[in-house]
Amino acid sequence: MTKISLKKINLLKSQNKGIASLTAYDASFARFIDDCGIDIILVGDSLGEVIQGNKNTHSVTLDEIIYHTKIVCKGIKRAYLISDMPRNTYKTPKQAIKNAGLLIKESGADMVKIECNNKNFNIIKSLAEQNIPVCAHIGLTPQFISKKKQFRKFGVKQTEHNMLVEQAIFIEKIGAKMLIIECVSEKTGLEISSILKIPVIGIGSGKFCDGQILVLYDLLGISFNGIPKFFNKGYFKINNFKNRVKKFIKNSKSK
Repeated sequence: MTKISLKKINLLKSQNKGIASLTAYDASFARFIDDCGIDIILVGDSLGEVIQGNKNTHSVTLDEIIYHTKIVCKGIKRAYLISDMPRNTYKTPKQAIKNAGLLIKESGADMVKIECNNKNFNIIKSLAEQNIPVCAHIGLTPQFISKKKQFRKFGVKQTEHNMLVEQAIFIEKIGAKMLIIECVSEKTGLEISSILKIPVIGIGSGKFCDGQILVLYDLLGISFNGIPKFFNKGYFKINNFKNRVKKFIKNSKSK
């Protein structure tokens, strides 16, 4: 298999073919979904919940992300590999550059992912200036949320919709190579995906994004803290897990 490059992922966007992404945390699952044809594998800090059994992602460390990315990397021949930057590992540009560089060097990740708000866009810019590939993450940002009641759909109100679109445009301008939008309205997902030249991957953000991403354990139906409300539970009607993954890939590529 030929390794998927960022150039290939950008080509998928330009050809409107759809981009399929799942999380993985170990070599066996990584190899399994890689063999199924997944485009992007994310080693997410969601491991804090689905692997470690915690209530949120806040306690995940950089060492843990490096460890899990290393072993995921062993199972990949084809997919593009992204790793989350854990909470508190990118408070300043200097800290972000040091930790992102270490993560890529030690683990084999192709790109790092950072959750964004209006206070830390300078981090994206600083990493981009150091030629560190960055995937930004807006909308629902679990690292900045402390209570479950704060989980909601973003961009429903016009003012918030406009803000998210402006954020996305600015994120692309300062050098991000990819964007994940979580739990935003379908209208917002459509507009952001239409405007941006970089790939826009949605999670619970409607069918019009350039691609879709799910937590692998949600697709399995075994996530420790339960399945998100936006999840299409129709997948559970498919008993064979390989067919379930292939159905997700097919759905991700048909907008």
